[in-house]
Amino acid sequence: MELEKLVEMLAQELKLPALPQKDKNGCYQLKINPSIDILMKALEPGVFIYAKMLPIPKEGNKEALFIHLMKANLLGQGTGGAAIGIDEGEKFFTLSLSLPFEVNYKTFHENLEDYLNYIDYWKEEIPKLQAQIMT
Repeated sequence: MELEKLVEMLAQELKLPALPQKDKNGCYQLKINPSIDILMKALEPGVFIYAKMLPIPKEGNKEALFIHLMKANLLGQGTGGAAIGIDEGEKFFTLSLSLPFEVNYKTFHENLEDYLNYIDYWKEEIPKLQAQIMT
């Protein structure tokens, strides 16, 4: 199913006030709640989903935090198959999910729901880790 149709169905389900439009890079931006903006881009086949989660700390033992997050990425065990990364400006932790296969709405919706749950989890967990590691 095309990403445009998936986004349309999602917008209806979430009762979004307006249908998200594709930007010049071919991405759809959705504001899921006040603290989560996700970008979705079509793959041939499939869908790529990306979001900034939290700012990277400026001080403390960042290396230990990064190592812990890399362990979460190992085989997708702590991320549900997504990957924690760093944005291009090296200011935010990100979470990216690639579904490199043809998806129907049910599969898309289930994967997106899991993805959003992992964002929520890491938005709570990273500050806890920072407090433990950086003190």
